[in-house]
Amino acid sequence: MKKIFYFILFISLLPAQDKVGTSAANFLGITMGSKASSLGGSFSSLNSDASSFFYNPASISISKKNQFSLNNTDWFLDSKILFFAGNYKINNSATIGAYIINLNYGKEEITDFENQNGSDLYWTANDLAIASGLSLKLTNQFSIGSSIKFISQRIHNESATSLATDIGIMYSSEPQKFNMGFSISNFGLNMMLEGKDLYNRIDLDPQDGGNNETIVAKIKTESWPLPLFLRLGISKTVNIGKNNAFLITNDFVIPSDDAEIICTGIEINSFEILSIRFGHNTTLNDYDDEYFTFGFGLKTQIRKFPINIDYSYQNRRLLNQTSVIGISFEF
Repeated sequence: MKKIFYFILFISLLPAQDKVGTSAANFLGITMGSKASSLGGSFSSLNSDASSFFYNPASISISKKNQFSLNNTDWFLDSKILFFAGNYKINNSATIGAYIINLNYGKEEITDFENQNGSDLYWTANDLAIASGLSLKLTNQFSIGSSIKFISQRIHNESATSLATDIGIMYSSEPQKFNMGFSISNFGLNMMLEGKDLYNRIDLDPQDGGNNETIVAKIKTESWPLPLFLRLGISKTVNIGKNNAFLITNDFVIPSDDAEIICTGIEINSFEILSIRFGHNTTLNDYDDEYFTFGFGLKTQIRKFPINIDYSYQNRRLLNQTSVIGISFEF
């Protein structure tokens, strides 16, 4: 097992190339889930709720119960993100997980050269990802996991689809309350937009009245790779007295289409009822791209079912603020 983590560490320290804007399905790089959002996106070594399956498919095997999570994100420019995640324990060693991401960009009236004030027609756009996978507990400390996902992007009459896979490894030491996680996300096929609006009738020689004026031409679109993410995370929980706990978590992320990202989060939990969370996320580029996060969680019970209500606020320096509200439960 030591050789595995030496290999992981070697890969994680390799320099990444800064290729901004060279991938499709960029929504796969958005932080999903209210808990992860409030911790700055540092979630690859945690199993706080079902949303951890998005960051590391191996993480759900250490969950002691079945979990379900629903999150709603107020994203930029009035767009909305719905994120569903769940996992079900088959036995003490195997757990299946799944999640759905739906990013709705809303609608806007179509304008063109002849209808600059509006055409009474509207265009819409939507991103979708559906994933399912399996996590296996190899020993009391080590777990592995993998998932397969379907990815779709649509804008008006054009769309693109792809298939991808995630893999992950998890080390969890219950006595020391120390976790380490590693995952590779979105290893899959390129995406290319196709649709009826790419076809147009053209006249090759408008000055000649005797030629064919109805030749069908197609606008050529390029195929783009998916954004690949390598995540290496560690987390440690320290008990403060009998009723309080302090969590610190860090992730180092290497994306294929941007500079490296460092995520840091802390959580203070009191009586296993109230959690206060803070996070910081910074991209190591030339634009000083960083933001701070804050969130809280409240745990209650409804008919003996534990219910968690979580909220996260992200203060983005370069763009507007975003917020996430989520609800999760165990059964």
